[in-house]
Amino acid sequence: MNNNKRKKKRWPESFVGKAFIICLLVLIAANLLYPSKKKSTEENRMLTERPKMTVSGLVSGSYMKQYESYQADQFIGRNFLRKLKVTLNRIGGSKEENGVFIGKKGQLLEDIAVPEQDSLKSNVDAIKNFAESYDDIPVSMILVPDAASVLSSRLPSLASVADQNACISQVKKELGSSVQWIDAVQAMNKHKEEKIYYKTDHHWTTLGAFYTFQEAAPTLGISTDVSSSFVSYPVATDFNGTLAAKSGCRMGEKEEIDIYVPKDADNDVIVNYVDEQVKETTLYEADMLKTRDKYAVFLGGNTSLIDIKTLAPGQKRLLVVKDSYANSFVPFLTPYFREIVMLDPRYYTGNIQDVMDTYNITDVLFLYNGNTFFQDNNISGVLSSEQSD
Repeated sequence: MNNNKRKKKRWPESFVGKAFIICLLVLIAANLLYPSKKKSTEENRMLTERPKMTVSGLVSGSYMKQYESYQADQFIGRNFLRKLKVTLNRIGGSKEENGVFIGKKGQLLEDIAVPEQDSLKSNVDAIKNFAESYDDIPVSMILVPDAASVLSSRLPSLASVADQNACISQVKKELGSSVQWIDAVQAMNKHKEEKIYYKTDHHWTTLGAFYTFQEAAPTLGISTDVSSSFVSYPVATDFNGTLAAKSGCRMGEKEEIDIYVPKDADNDVIVNYVDEQVKETTLYEADMLKTRDKYAVFLGGNTSLIDIKTLAPGQKRLLVVKDSYANSFVPFLTPYFREIVMLDPRYYTGNIQDVMDTYNITDVLFLYNGNTFFQDNNISGVLSSEQSD
């Protein structure tokens, strides 16, 4: 009798154990058979692909790290599990997901990056040396604060971020008179009650770019009153940006993307994507509005070198050393510069002196948002290539 009772008690345990093993085997088989994806539409990023097995990779352990990353990215049902995690965290009162604050008034805010001082010093010194080596060419700089700095009142309760204004002031002080400083902090703070940042994306809106352009115009040698020189048009009403994708929150939020065009000036352009050897007659890539990455409507997103020829009077040729914030800013400059060359140090591998000489540059503008500038270690490398030649 006792043996029969023990068997009855063990039967559920045995069943659960076998069911677990079967489910595990099915899950392993499904992951092996499930085709890998190159990009996650929901997260708007490239996914890790299956790494190649090499002897050196096995010995160093790098293969297993890469394979773990591959498995994490390609795990079957990952999107569902990710949404479930975010939902449970939100029910539990979480105010941050994956480095993104779930702020007030529907605002998502990226955490403020704390600069690594040695890297920051290298970048600042490189910009200063570059400006001093071209002392006959006006060099200006715009360092745009991030939303968490300007819209700090929308951070969730008890959340705190680094003082980005202090970091920006440090850069301004160290550059000194070598560059013409354009105060984007003042421009953005002046209009903080307006929609100068997207709610679901880390970029400024075109309105925010326009207010900073008004601040920058006199320094860039634009003498006309630009406040009423442009008219805006919506090109998308269903934009959902990178912060929503990164955090998994506010995925249903839909925002408007506007473009600004000159009221009176001729806006004909020839845009040459130099490395891609592609030429366009527009600053806007309409096809990107059909994708999740709708901000890439501005000049198609990021690339190493873009040459824009315009019908602007005069012979001023501007080099813009930039990140993605410049993509929605540069269209404001086309009525005033005969040629605009955009260089992104994250992708450019050439010699910056060749750019200066090839395009007969007369003016230079550095345009970055705070978080990118304080984390980018490519700037000093690109500018130093000029110094070493």
